[in-house]
Formats: sequence, structure tokens, C-alpha cells
Amino acid sequence: MSPRTRLLGLVGLLAAIALGLSACGGGGGADTGQMKLAVADAPVDGAQAIVVKFTGVELTGNGGNPVQITFAQPKSIDLLNQTGTASAVLFDQPIPAGSYGQIRVMVVADGDPSNSYITLSDGTMHGLRVPSGFETGLKLVSGFTVPSSGVVDYTIDFDLRKAITCPTGQAPVCTLKPTEKLVDNTTVGNIQGVVDNTLVPNGCTPGIYLYSGTVTAPEDMNSTAASSDTNQPQASKVPVANTQPPYYYQFTFLPPGTYTVAFTCQADQDNPDQADSAVTFNPVKSAITVAAKQTMTVNIP
Repeated sequence: MSPRTRLLGLVGLLAAIALGLSACGGGGGADTGQMKLAVADAPVDGAQAIVVKFTGVELTGNGGNPVQITFAQPKSIDLLNQTGTASAVLFDQPIPAGSYGQIRVMVVADGDPSNSYITLSDGTMHGLRVPSGFETGLKLVSGFTVPSSGVVDYTIDFDLRKAITCPTGQAPVCTLKPTEKLVDNTTVGNIQGVVDNTLVPNGCTPGIYLYSGTVTAPEDMNSTAASSDTNQPQASKVPVANTQPPYYYQFTFLPPGTYTVAFTCQADQDNPDQADSAVTFNPVKSAITVAAKQTMTVNIP
């Protein structure tokens, strides 16, 4: 499968500094709190650069007017620079205290490569398109509260390996389908480890997949799978090794709980829109407990 048609590996969106509020909002009167919002992603296979142009952020409260944060100039950000534990700060400033139910990140991703684009590993450049992105932005519906005189610290975590596809027939444009989540940095942990180089022979395209809970029959990504399918991956990574072992991987911003990680040599054969029988997993490491503010080391022997 060519780099244009296979799912691209993940990681970290956005970076900019908000310069001001153009409207008040939230659910709570004239009181304010301090909010920091960043974005992050994970290593990406099959791409040299993923650049997105951002123009601002809108926070919609459960009452009152939206909070508009507009960048003085559009910010073109290479998402591949925000991987692992790295993140890019969107803004860190006072905002009206109260409850918020939606974050809208404004982007210019209309398929024109002069705005947002992806450069594949073969050097070809393709425009990025976000469905309805120019009109409505990237929407994240996730409730959070900014306390009066308090401080909150959040990260928008994007999984680009699920989010970017380059379908046949749409060349030279690729599609960015948002699959992000909002995490409270004070309540999450990480999983990291090393993949033994003996598991990566010639011809192997390594991948580490993450699953929620204890999974004994892990599956590859399949957007058509039933929502009740507990064997579907929560995220996936291609171990970072440049061209030499050892091969490292890392999953970040994980809520406390139990997880499973599984290794495959067929990561390049995983079509995100269907089940792929060619993708098999071995070994599988289950019953991994993640706690807040801690990093679990799980090596793949």
C-alpha cells in the first residue's frame, strides 16, 4: 500500500499564542480564572511534515457568550514537532470563570497546500482538507470548568494516525478527520517502552497499538467496527528509531486505568476504514496499570 493511501502515523497539533479576548463567555459572571491550553500528538510514520494553519480558538460556555481568542497573524505549525511528551501552547491567559462545553479550533485547511499540507516520506506534498473546517473549525465537545481565581491546565491530544487519510481519487488532497480528546494534565499518566530489535526483521513495519482494559484478541483499526467492540485500539504508534534500533514508543495523556499494548509487523497494511486480516499482533502485554502523573515502562521483548 502506497504512502498516499495508507493511514499515516500519529501525534501533535497546533501551536500559537492567544493575544486577546474579543468577547466574554462561560457560565460565570465577571469572575476570571487562568487557563492554559496546549496540543500534542505522537510520532508519525510515512510523513516528513504535517503543517496546519491556525487562526484562533473559540470556547463555548454553557451560558453567556463564547470566548473568542484570535491570533494576530495565522500560525502555520508543523504538527510533527509536537510528539511524545512535547506539546505546543495555544494560550495561557485569564478567561471568564464558568462551565464550558465546546472548544472550536479555527483552521485554514481547504485542500490548498499553500495553507495546510502534508509532505509524505517520498517527498510529495498534498493539501490538507478538514471537512467544513474553514466554516466551523475543529470542534471538540468536552466539558470542563474554569474556577474563579483558579488555574486549569489542559491538552488537546490528537491521534493523526487515525485522523489523516489520502483516499484514491482525491489526490493530491488528503483529509484530516478530527479524532482528538481533551485531557486534564493533572490527572493523566503515560506508557513508554522499548521494542526488542529482534522483533523488527527486514520487511517489518513495526507498530504498537494501545487498548483500553485487558484485551486478549487485539484488532487493527476499523472505522466500521461496532461501538461495542472492546478489541478496537484506542491509539497506535510506530516506534521511533530513526534507522537503527533500539525502537522506542510512548503513549501519553492517558486517564488512570488498565491498558493493553500489542505489537505488529504489518502496521503499513492497516487500512483505517476496514478490518485487515493481514495485520496480526504478537506479543501482547496486558494488565498495565496507569496512574496519574506517573509513567509506566513496558518493554516489548
